[in-house]
Amino acid sequence: MKSSEIISSTKKCEHCAQWTNGELAFCAHCGEILDKQYRAERAELEREQRDQSPMMQKFKLDKAKDSTFWQFIEKMVQGGQAVLVAVIAFIAILLALLPG
Repeated sequence: MKSSEIISSTKKCEHCAQWTNGELAFCAHCGEILDKQYRAERAELEREQRDQSPMMQKFKLDKAKDSTFWQFIEKMVQGGQAVLVAVIAFIAILLALLPG
C-alpha cells in the first residue's frame, strides 16, 4: 500500500480532532458525522421535523408557500385542529375521572 493511499483514506474529525477512516460516515472515536454536506442536510431535515408536529403536518396547503392569505388560512385550520384535540382530550379526562 502506498503512503498516498493511507493519507487519502484517513480524515481528521472536526469534533474530537482524532484521525479516523475517511471512508466512514461517522467518526470511529466520538461517533459524530464526518460528511459536512450530509450533516447540513440532516440538520435541515431535523429542523423541519421539529418545527412541524405530526398533527400539524396533516393539513398542508401547497398554495400557502405563495400567498400570505393562504398561510393565514393554513395556520387558522391548524389552530382549529389543536383546539379540537384539546377539547377531546379534556372530555376524555373528565370521563375517566367520573366514578363508576
